[in-house]
Amino acid sequence: MFKEHGDFTVTRQGNVLIAYVSGAWNAETEKAYGAIIHDSIKPFNGGPWVLISNVEEWELCTPDCQKLMMQLAVECRSKGLKREAIVNSNIDSVKLDLFDKSARQDVPKPSTDSFQRHFVATDQDAVRWLKGEGYKLE
Repeated sequence: MFKEHGDFTVTRQGNVLIAYVSGAWNAETEKAYGAIIHDSIKPFNGGPWVLISNVEEWELCTPDCQKLMMQLAVECRSKGLKREAIVNSNIDSVKLDLFDKSARQDVPKPSTDSFQRHFVATDQDAVRWLKGEGYKLE
Protein backbone atom coordinates (compact mmCIF):
# COMPACT_ATOMS: atom_id res chain seq x y z
CA MET A 1 0.00 0.00 0.00
CA PHE A 2 2.10 2.91 1.28
CA LYS A 3 5.78 3.17 2.08
CA GLU A 4 6.86 3.31 5.71
CA HIS A 5 7.35 6.81 7.08
CA GLY A 6 9.54 7.35 10.11
CA ASP A 7 12.21 5.08 11.52
CA PHE A 8 12.96 2.87 14.50
CA THR A 9 15.58 0.59 15.96
CA VAL A 10 14.91 -2.13 18.51
CA THR A 11 17.65 -3.93 20.45
CA ARG A 12 17.47 -6.50 23.22
CA GLN A 13 19.62 -6.81 26.32
CA GLY A 14 18.44 -9.69 28.47
CA ASN A 15 14.76 -9.15 29.17
CA VAL A 16 14.97 -5.45 28.23
CA LEU A 17 13.96 -4.12 24.81
CA ILE A 18 15.29 -0.70 23.86
CA ALA A 19 13.46 1.17 21.10
CA TYR A 20 14.47 4.43 19.46
CA VAL A 21 11.76 5.92 17.27
CA SER A 22 11.94 8.95 14.99
CA GLY A 23 10.04 10.83 12.34
CA ALA A 24 6.33 10.93 11.62
CA TRP A 25 4.89 7.41 11.57
CA ASN A 26 2.17 5.90 9.43
CA ALA A 27 0.39 2.56 9.82
CA GLU A 28 2.98 0.72 7.72
CA THR A 29 5.76 1.77 10.07
CA GLU A 30 3.74 0.73 13.11
CA LYS A 31 3.07 -2.69 11.56
CA ALA A 32 6.79 -3.18 10.87
CA TYR A 33 7.62 -2.04 14.41
CA GLY A 34 5.03 -4.43 15.85
CA ALA A 35 6.50 -7.34 13.87
CA ILE A 36 10.00 -6.59 15.23
CA ILE A 37 8.67 -6.31 18.79
CA HIS A 38 6.85 -9.64 18.47
CA ASP A 39 9.97 -11.33 17.08
CA SER A 40 12.13 -9.80 19.80
CA ILE A 41 9.96 -11.05 22.66
CA LYS A 42 9.62 -14.65 21.44
CA PRO A 43 12.62 -15.79 23.53
CA PHE A 44 10.83 -14.55 26.68
CA ASN A 45 8.11 -17.24 26.26
CA GLY A 46 5.51 -15.03 27.98
CA GLY A 47 7.85 -14.25 30.88
CA PRO A 48 8.30 -10.73 32.23
CA TRP A 49 10.11 -8.13 30.14
CA VAL A 50 10.48 -4.38 30.04
CA LEU A 51 10.73 -1.72 27.35
CA ILE A 52 12.63 1.54 27.11
CA SER A 53 10.99 3.69 24.41
CA ASN A 54 13.02 6.74 23.44
CA VAL A 55 10.58 9.05 21.63
CA GLU A 56 12.79 12.15 21.67
CA GLU A 57 12.93 12.31 17.84
CA TRP A 58 9.41 10.95 17.21
CA GLU A 59 7.00 13.34 15.45
CA LEU A 60 3.72 11.58 16.26
CA CYS A 61 1.66 9.44 13.90
CA THR A 62 -1.41 9.17 11.70
CA PRO A 63 -4.76 8.23 13.31
CA ASP A 64 -4.67 4.70 11.83
CA CYS A 65 -1.17 4.27 13.23
CA GLN A 66 -2.34 5.43 16.65
CA LYS A 67 -5.01 2.72 16.71
CA LEU A 68 -2.42 0.05 15.82
CA MET A 69 -0.04 1.45 18.43
CA MET A 70 -2.65 1.10 21.17
CA GLN A 71 -3.45 -2.44 19.99
CA LEU A 72 0.25 -3.37 20.15
CA ALA A 73 0.45 -1.99 23.70
CA VAL A 74 -2.40 -4.27 24.80
CA GLU A 75 -0.81 -7.28 23.04
CA CYS A 76 2.55 -6.60 24.69
CA ARG A 77 1.02 -6.41 28.16
CA SER A 78 -0.71 -9.74 27.52
CA LYS A 79 2.67 -11.23 26.52
CA GLY A 80 4.60 -10.27 29.65
CA LEU A 81 5.41 -6.55 29.36
CA LYS A 82 5.64 -5.32 32.95
CA ARG A 83 7.31 -1.90 32.72
CA GLU A 84 7.83 0.74 30.06
CA ALA A 85 10.02 3.80 30.46
CA ILE A 86 9.17 6.52 27.96
CA VAL A 87 12.16 8.79 27.32
CA ASN A 88 11.60 12.37 26.16
CA SER A 89 13.45 15.39 27.55
CA ASN A 90 10.27 17.48 27.35
CA ILE A 91 8.10 15.51 29.76
CA ASP A 92 5.23 17.97 29.19
CA SER A 93 5.14 17.16 25.45
CA VAL A 94 1.73 16.57 23.88
CA LYS A 95 3.02 13.38 22.23
CA LEU A 96 3.31 11.74 25.64
CA ASP A 97 -0.48 11.97 26.02
CA LEU A 98 -0.77 9.07 23.54
CA PHE A 99 1.17 6.78 25.87
CA ASP A 100 -0.70 7.94 28.95
CA LYS A 101 -4.04 7.28 27.23
CA SER A 102 -3.11 3.73 26.21
CA ALA A 103 -1.74 2.92 29.67
CA ARG A 104 -5.08 3.77 31.28
CA GLN A 105 -7.08 1.30 29.17
CA ASP A 106 -8.17 -1.71 31.22
CA VAL A 107 -5.19 -1.63 33.56
CA PRO A 108 -5.74 -2.92 37.10
CA LYS A 109 -4.56 -1.08 40.19
CA PRO A 110 -0.73 -0.98 40.11
CA SER A 111 1.10 -3.79 41.85
CA THR A 112 4.57 -5.21 41.45
CA ASP A 113 3.17 -7.69 38.91
CA SER A 114 0.97 -5.35 36.86
CA PHE A 115 2.05 -3.15 33.96
CA GLN A 116 3.45 0.27 34.86
CA ARG A 117 4.62 3.10 32.60
CA HIS A 118 6.92 5.89 33.71
CA PHE A 119 7.95 9.07 31.87
CA VAL A 120 11.60 10.13 32.17
CA ALA A 121 13.86 12.76 30.62
CA THR A 122 16.93 10.64 29.75
CA ASP A 123 17.97 7.08 28.94
CA GLN A 124 19.94 7.04 32.19
CA ASP A 125 16.78 7.96 34.11
CA ALA A 126 15.00 5.06 32.39
CA VAL A 127 17.72 2.58 33.39
CA ARG A 128 17.70 3.95 36.96
CA TRP A 129 13.91 3.62 37.26
CA LEU A 130 13.90 0.08 35.86
CA LYS A 131 16.72 -0.89 38.21
CA GLY A 132 14.63 0.40 41.11
CA GLU A 133 11.79 -1.78 39.83
CA GLY A 134 14.02 -4.87 39.90
CA TYR A 135 15.09 -4.96 36.24
CA LYS A 136 18.58 -4.34 34.89
CA LEU A 137 20.37 -4.10 31.60
CA GLU A 138 23.02 -6.73 31.04
